[in-house]
Amino acid sequence: MFAVAVFAGTAPLLHRAGYPPVWGMILAVLFVVVPVEVVLLRRSGHRPDLALPSRADVLRRLLPTLVAALLAPGMLAWLEPALQHLFGRVLPVWWRLDPVPAQAPAWHTILTVVGWLLAFVVVGPIVEEAYFRGVLLPAIPARPAVAVLTNAALFTVYHLWQPATWLTVFVFTLPLTIVARRPGGVVVAMIVHCGVNAVTYAALLAGLAHR
Repeated sequence: MFAVAVFAGTAPLLHRAGYPPVWGMILAVLFVVVPVEVVLLRRSGHRPDLALPSRADVLRRLLPTLVAALLAPGMLAWLEPALQHLFGRVLPVWWRLDPVPAQAPAWHTILTVVGWLLAFVVVGPIVEEAYFRGVLLPAIPARPAVAVLTNAALFTVYHLWQPATWLTVFVFTLPLTIVARRPGGVVVAMIVHCGVNAVTYAALLAGLAHR
């Protein structure tokens, strides 16, 4: 909620001033989401299992989880254009996390690229996995299957700023939550989360390079 408040408070101002509204979400992640979740991690009384898995465990768990996290959202991706259109009729134009427009100054692009990398590829996913999979998941008093679904649902609702992608976020999160229940699985979930977001980041860079 705090992140959405920061985004909703800064994005329209940035849009009116001619700056990329996505900077509002980058600021919200780096200066609200990450600090709040770090504080919650410290106060939880439960240390997430961040032990590094063995090389064999990494290969055995990382590859299937990565493939599942990359492919599973594709089953629902066909719904996203319709959902984007639906929410686009309700939400203001600055709500979309679009990259910088073609006519923007070069320094806008540089700040967006650097901020996107830090917020959505490196720092954000690592802290999110430590909190959601390392702390919240073990604290859910339910059978394993119910705990996995509940944790994935909580992570989906947490993405309030992306209503059009809730279905794909939920499906993407399931393999991360499943693997995180195993010893060393939280680290695997971190790697996969960063890796999948890096694919999106690479697509962003490719789009910017071909403008």
